Amino acid sequence: MKKQLVLTTAMAATLAGCSGSNTDWDDGVMADRDTAVCVDQDGRRIPDQNCHSTRTGGVGSSFFWYYVGRGSRVPYMGDPVRDPSYGYKGSYFPTKGVNYAEAPAASNMVRSKPVSRGGFGSKGKFFGGSWS
Repeated sequence: MKKQLVLTTAMAATLAGCSGSNTDWDDGVMADRDTAVCVDQDGRRIPDQNCHSTRTGGVGSSFFWYYVGRGSRVPYMGDPVRDPSYGYKGSYFPTKGVNYAEAPAASNMVRSKPVSRGGFGSKGKFFGGSWS
């Protein structure tokens, strides 16, 4: 009985430490100065050289500058800047008289979704040699 109680307590402690949330990780990079990032016509962040090659990144282009203020989150590559669930605060219009910096290198990566590998709560069920 005592052995079962120890095992049950250990399992409960382990499960309590597991996250039940299915949300994306959110350790976003913050802009330490006013920052410009390049986005495509769908509003997804792409490499900045796409906007540099079009000179203005504006009229007649498929790429646009998206301006992020100091202290705001900088979008990762592929992130939609118009999706409110990501919490990006910026504008397609620069503030007059402001010099914009390039995005920090830490934001030059693609955000990925968590990968489910099974385990507790997975949909597949296998007990005693047969699928149920």
